[in-house]
Amino acid sequence: MRKVLFPEWDSLGQKFIVRALQQEGLEVVSFSVPQAEPDTEKRERLAETIVEKIHSDSYEFVFTVNYLPVVAIACKACRMKYVSWVYDSPCVEVYSETVHFDTNYIFIFDKQTCFDLMQKGIQTVYYLPMAADVDYYNEITLTAEAPYQSDISFVGSLYTQPKPVFAPLETAEGYLKGYLDGLVKAQLGIYGCNFLEQVLTPGIILQMQKLCMVPQRVNSSETTAWLYANYYLARKVTAIERTGIIRNLSERFDLKLYSDEATGQFPEVKNQGMVDYYRQAPQVFKGSKINLNITLRSIQSGIPLRAFDIMGCGGFLLSNYQADFLDYFQPGEDFVCYESQEDLMTKAAYYLEHEEERQQIAGNGYAKIKQYHTYRHRVAEMLNIIMV
Repeated sequence: MRKVLFPEWDSLGQKFIVRALQQEGLEVVSFSVPQAEPDTEKRERLAETIVEKIHSDSYEFVFTVNYLPVVAIACKACRMKYVSWVYDSPCVEVYSETVHFDTNYIFIFDKQTCFDLMQKGIQTVYYLPMAADVDYYNEITLTAEAPYQSDISFVGSLYTQPKPVFAPLETAEGYLKGYLDGLVKAQLGIYGCNFLEQVLTPGIILQMQKLCMVPQRVNSSETTAWLYANYYLARKVTAIERTGIIRNLSERFDLKLYSDEATGQFPEVKNQGMVDYYRQAPQVFKGSKINLNITLRSIQSGIPLRAFDIMGCGGFLLSNYQADFLDYFQPGEDFVCYESQEDLMTKAAYYLEHEEERQQIAGNGYAKIKQYHTYRHRVAEMLNIIMV
């Protein structure tokens, strides 16, 4: 049997990918690795370990969830195909100089990010949206004692706490504070176009660096503006957007939030705490009349994994606009798209009152996922490219 070496870390959907590879007739040999290893000496030892494992048996290729430069280095040394599927955004690793290695096959769920990399001359990237394991979700049923039923639900982080390295920016004053606040406010009102990186001028970046210097990686093509835009400003926009939506909807509807962040400042919000991705989240998606997707703003055009999971569970999806949706799904037929927070409130009220229409849309989304967007579909697409 053909074998795949699978360096694994604690990633979402990993077990679904393994099962799809096995369904395609591949034996998966897994071992654990850290997603990121900043220590040079440890990174070198990890690369040596991967090389040893590659040489210990006969493998078709090495596969990881997200792109890991240390794995790319080991595979290049062994002339072994390295396949990765990126579902995170931002994913700074795809700007590593190692992405140029001709042994790489880097599949990215965000079409715009993929095109941006192609325009930089990178020939090892491919666009591949996420998926759902419909067969697995079909086996999960709602239990009477599980408190997952609600009119509206949202599963995900609120991003109310900035990454520690960017925390000093919260104390910005004067012109810098006004400029950044203006950017955030402007981006909040626009869906489908992320302009944060483009409007960070050299002068503004210099002022930001005086408060917190973002560590630049050696031999990597991401810019300082990209780092500030995607790891700080995009998260800030998302935090304001998500907390505002959750707070406003909670004042009018039965909404349950599933997050590990404190929401004591919003007493009307029913925060149920985090749910397990494989066992509990599917019950939330099945038990909620409306499932929200509020996309992290660093995702340029891609469909978040959350949206595939919701539709793959047969749940009704109410999402902000993302361009990649239109390649595969019809708004108002397979899912419902909102254009503003006011539009979201209106559509939430409408679909809670029109159950038959809501259930028809949820059924259409589920049927399309089952027919075209399972993990087995995606693995087959990857193999068609890799095995040429």
